[in-house]
Amino acid sequence: MIRLLSSEGCGVLPQSEIGRDSKLFDLGFDSLRYMELIVLLEEELGIEVPDGMLEIDSNTTVSELVRVVSRREP
Repeated sequence: MIRLLSSEGCGVLPQSEIGRDSKLFDLGFDSLRYMELIVLLEEELGIEVPDGMLEIDSNTTVSELVRVVSRREP
């Protein structure tokens, strides 16, 4: 997940600056960039994230995103 969020993936920050408790908004995400990340995750992991699980707010963290994605099966 951190690789996908890093400069090699979404171009947000270097991997060393992204942690489990990092808030996505603090990493530079807005709702559009978050949706782009979800599409990237779906493509990279071969999953589909249901619309009801796509909500983001200012407190959404990397670990919360990992939980959402890990519940999905290919």
